Amino acid sequence: MALPSINNVDLKLLDVFRTIARCGGFSLAQAELNVSQATISIHVKNLETRLGLTLCQRGRSGFALTEDGQRVYDASNALFNHIEDFRSLVLGYEQLVGELQIAMIDNSVFHPRFQLGNVIKRFGELDHQVDITVHVGPPNQLETMVLSGQAHIGVGYFPRRISQLDYEPLYMSEMRLFCGQGHPLFEKEGKDITVQDVEMYPHAQRGYVSFDQLPENERSFTYSARAPNIEGLAHLVLSGQYLAFLPIHYAETFVEQGKVRALMTEEYGYVSCYEIIRRKSAARTPAEKKFHELLMLESRELDLVTGDPSTMR
Repeated sequence: MALPSINNVDLKLLDVFRTIARCGGFSLAQAELNVSQATISIHVKNLETRLGLTLCQRGRSGFALTEDGQRVYDASNALFNHIEDFRSLVLGYEQLVGELQIAMIDNSVFHPRFQLGNVIKRFGELDHQVDITVHVGPPNQLETMVLSGQAHIGVGYFPRRISQLDYEPLYMSEMRLFCGQGHPLFEKEGKDITVQDVEMYPHAQRGYVSFDQLPENERSFTYSARAPNIEGLAHLVLSGQYLAFLPIHYAETFVEQGKVRALMTEEYGYVSCYEIIRRKSAARTPAEKKFHELLMLESRELDLVTGDPSTMR
């Protein structure tokens, strides 16, 4: 079926649908849209008719996006971001206006030196009219958001390389293998723990790293749990049931509380390079260029990136 051309009415309907999806339902979106639920329902029905798709399920069982609805929601977010970028590029010239979408990996707030808040503070001291949104997610989600135009800049650890993205090293993070209180290895003397001990217990796998991307000494682990983000891995370690890798800046609080400990740091410790990703083909708005400049300035001032990132994990 040929898609209809998009007009101003469609953009209004898509914006209403975005609000509903973001709020999680018709009633929750009512206050933000300042219209009745009946009017909201009519708007969604008109959009569904226009697209020939069922976008959401609503009723006593609650509100939920359909598969088509999720696709339309993601695509409409990208569409409105592109429109805002157009306004910034064409009408803003060198003024800092429009929107800035930043996507960050979930554990960065605990890094003792690199702080996104410092960069946002510097940006806030400039003369700007920019609406900033910070998204948090696992690496594959950050990649998808940048590729689709839902985010201008992503910051995280990216074990794979995608040809449509530019990668720039930003800061380093030390990783260690941890176990939690209650695990059989927790009370064992460090000098008595062997590689065989580590291999015999179940591990939690980093969901954003495929088996093929694991180093050789981790492929002999038995993985019976996994999580797509650091917080999920931390919960699994804290259960005392699994071993998993965590950044030491994230695990430090739990170490001080006596809830987790690192194992065999010489054998299993390593350093990860966290990077900035941006879509190669995307036009850079003045706001994005300035924010990127401040990100790199933060990195240089603190000398966070040392060595060859290609040798890091």
